[in-house]
Amino acid sequence: MFEYKLPILKKEITAKRLSIFFTVAYILCVIPMLIMAFYDFPSADDFSMPNWPHRCFAETGNVFLTVVQAFAKVGYIYQVDEGYFFSALLTTLSPAAYGEQFYFLGPVFVLGMLTFGVCYFYNALFVKVFKADKHLTNTTAMITLIMLTQFIKDSDVRVEAIYWYSGAINYTFTFGMAFFWLGLLIRCVYDEDEKKRRRMFIWACIWGVCMGGANFMTALEIAICSILLIVIIILSKKGIITLYGADDRMKKSFNLLIYPAVLDLIGFGILLIAPGNWVRSDQTTAHLGPVASVLRSLYSTFDVIINKMMRWESLLFFLLFVPIFWKMGKNIKYRFRHPFVFTVFAYAMISSNFTPLYFGTGDFESGRVRALAWMEFVILAALNIFYVTVWIRQYLEENKGLKSDDAEERFSNASSAFIMTLLLLFAYGSILCVKPDYHYYSTTSCLYDLATGTAAGYKAENDERLKILHDPSVKTAVLQEHAYKPQILFHSDISADDWAYHFTCDYYNKDEIVMNKIERENDEE
Repeated sequence: MFEYKLPILKKEITAKRLSIFFTVAYILCVIPMLIMAFYDFPSADDFSMPNWPHRCFAETGNVFLTVVQAFAKVGYIYQVDEGYFFSALLTTLSPAAYGEQFYFLGPVFVLGMLTFGVCYFYNALFVKVFKADKHLTNTTAMITLIMLTQFIKDSDVRVEAIYWYSGAINYTFTFGMAFFWLGLLIRCVYDEDEKKRRRMFIWACIWGVCMGGANFMTALEIAICSILLIVIIILSKKGIITLYGADDRMKKSFNLLIYPAVLDLIGFGILLIAPGNWVRSDQTTAHLGPVASVLRSLYSTFDVIINKMMRWESLLFFLLFVPIFWKMGKNIKYRFRHPFVFTVFAYAMISSNFTPLYFGTGDFESGRVRALAWMEFVILAALNIFYVTVWIRQYLEENKGLKSDDAEERFSNASSAFIMTLLLLFAYGSILCVKPDYHYYSTTSCLYDLATGTAAGYKAENDERLKILHDPSVKTAVLQEHAYKPQILFHSDISADDWAYHFTCDYYNKDEIVMNKIERENDEE
């Protein structure tokens, strides 16, 4: 009917500019989160897990003996509580054990490893294996990281995923480390530098054992990958499977991956046979049977993640992947032929996150485990979109004579318009959502609590508490209840009814801790 031009939609986007845009966007999102870390304070397991190292350092000031005590505490936990020896070691080595002023390092470590792990894995997979454009690869990594850190729906999930050290280091940190390990395996085969491959192979073996002793969710995921890798190596030796485009050197390097895979399974076996697992199992009566756990896990991918955790902005960002992966697929030589099989595999891997928890405790309620399930869902959904998008492009090129008008660097007019439309929708929707709820995104939550003084008030209250808790002459510590509780920082307070109460008393060498309730209500709540 009508012809008209919209100049803004004719502006083409280059891969490099898009990469820079999303990198800057992610950095701007992370900066307030890192600033917020300086207002963070330990709670709950932060007083129970590192209590031996803390007491040792407080009494001796000897860092070496403190680390020895950390290993001793891991051995104790392995015997009486749980078998995740590597995650337990990370938890007992809490920076706060050497002083609460170092607690801010926890979120720095967690966000740092998550960022590094995702970028390292994406670069290894897309650039090293598929020879895709590095700018497009970085763009997908930044979009993924924004989704992982900003689109977490509930405040308690954000706290445990990033700011509560005992939960974040156990789950989010090892999650990022798992993708770093997978990236190492890929680079052991595809990296051209022989010396680098040797170093990466050694680290892959070492970290393989460690990843076997991570939290049960991550350890199971990596164990599944290790089993699949071993099966593929065996089949490749029999000539049933061929490593695409591999020369003799690459085939030899690929066959060597059986060692880090086996070492990971050894670490996983050490985790499974821990006496502490059975002690904890005897204390839990709500856990499900193996079959029920698997079926409940398959259902929970829809119920917990898609139904309860995913919001509108996640759909927009998933759509953003389509034109990026479409352009990325232009130079990919490997042929994608099984989208249905890969989709089923991705769904099963996401669901396997739930199984250890349902089998062990019967529920999936804690924030840290829901955060991990969300992160796994985002990455595997992104990989699934990549597979299906490239498969569609290859199918149309081979069977329908499709010819793309994409230039080497620039997106087509249609793709550019699609990307800018999605970004404008995201900006508009975010304004509507953040206006009534400043805690809608992680970054806006941080900015709000920083601007209103809630974070500063929380820190001031904790500084006053520390004066009492660090006073050796005070055996009955009388503390004021928190008036300020930043949503993204506050996990739990000290309570005589809480399981961690006695650990907190022991941590600070107190006979009793009494909480005075505040008489006024906090306006920020």
